[in-house]
Amino acid sequence: MEKRKEAYLSQGDIVRLVEVYSDMLLRIALNRVKSMVAAEDVVQTVFEKLMEKRPRFTSPEHEKAWLIRTAINLCLSDLRAQSRHRQEPLDENLAVSLGEETFEVLSAVQALPVPDRYAVYLYYYEGYAIKEIARMLGEPEGTVAARLSRARKKLKRLLEGGDYGQIQQRL
Repeated sequence: MEKRKEAYLSQGDIVRLVEVYSDMLLRIALNRVKSMVAAEDVVQTVFEKLMEKRPRFTSPEHEKAWLIRTAINLCLSDLRAQSRHRQEPLDENLAVSLGEETFEVLSAVQALPVPDRYAVYLYYYEGYAIKEIARMLGEPEGTVAARLSRARKKLKRLLEGGDYGQIQQRL
């Protein structure tokens, strides 16, 4: 059975998705891979997959969730492909553009374990509800809620103490 061509994304739809979601996807990827170059590669690959697959979206929420899930999966694949695991400091240019306080909070968030970091980012930065995050990550709502609670406690302890240089050791 032949599928109707107009049901797939048009070139105009793809351009709109790139314009609307590229910054958000870059922030998500940067949050995980901690390198602007690697994050840009992830975002580019997300849109390559979009053009290749041209999925049917039922709503704006569906398209956004598809793009986020694809970005997260690509970040995870990138990490699995790396033969060595080393921590890289955040780009100093990013610190200047965000301001010192915001940069310190972002540094603390990036020091969280990966699952906690995703939950915090999607909840606080992208405004998703716990139920939506659970669906995107394929996890129970209780797990996401527990990660957010655990992450809040860690962030509070770190940020109240002001030990920004000690963040990694204290987690």
